[in-house]
Amino acid sequence: MADGGVPGRLLIIGGAADRCSGAGLLERFVELCGGGSARIVLVTTATGMPDQVHADYERVFCKLGVDRTMQLRLRGRADADGDAAATMLADATGVFFSGGDQSRLRTLVGSRTNEVLRERLTEGLVVGGTSAGATALGRTMILSGQSPEVSAGTVRTGPGLRLVPKVLIDMHFGERGRLPRLLSAVALDPEHLGLGIDENTAILVEGQSFEVLGTGVVTVADAQRATVVYPAGDGDPITLFDVRLHLLPAGCVFGIDKRAPAIGPGHDRY
Repeated sequence: MADGGVPGRLLIIGGAADRCSGAGLLERFVELCGGGSARIVLVTTATGMPDQVHADYERVFCKLGVDRTMQLRLRGRADADGDAAATMLADATGVFFSGGDQSRLRTLVGSRTNEVLRERLTEGLVVGGTSAGATALGRTMILSGQSPEVSAGTVRTGPGLRLVPKVLIDMHFGERGRLPRLLSAVALDPEHLGLGIDENTAILVEGQSFEVLGTGVVTVADAQRATVVYPAGDGDPITLFDVRLHLLPAGCVFGIDKRAPAIGPGHDRY
């Protein structure tokens, strides 16, 4: 895959996935990981309540037939580079990143854990993430920002885990009105594809394309051929001509390498 990306399967959720009914997106994740024989590692680094989050996911995964969900907390860089994390990941069929504060996930970037994840993806590992755990999976992650302006000061980004190439992911997208933030991010680096994922909505990435799942919409912002004029000040509006926007509900597919949307054969399904 181009730009250091890794072929494999990733289920990237925009947040607020249903954890009560045992259906929908998390059910799809369990199916991808092997159903009742799945061995799931839950990375709780992003959350301030790791034990509670682990218990919540363990409960719903258990309802879906998974015997045990192991927690990988990774309190710092030493843990992310350690043998224990590598051993746990080596035996997993699926790894899921919880939500929380994505700035806490920066300690994983470039770590041994990061490299093991990239290697295991080529071997069939399934990686999932929601909210903060979703934005961390791209080449660049959004760390913060909330403003009605499209400007350099509207968004703050940092390096991501690079499990999906040339992609920048935003979450809780429609619910929190984050189009200006996503446009600001892609205006600052037009080679990125900006993906804004609504709540209880996901993309299933397989190789060079993804399918949209869930109840909401994925907004794709493509500024590769846009004209961008940067102002003198970070707080001043960016001039942006000819940016392409695509709105993709469930069943639509998108070719990342060709930057091409289409209606897929599984339209309107999880």
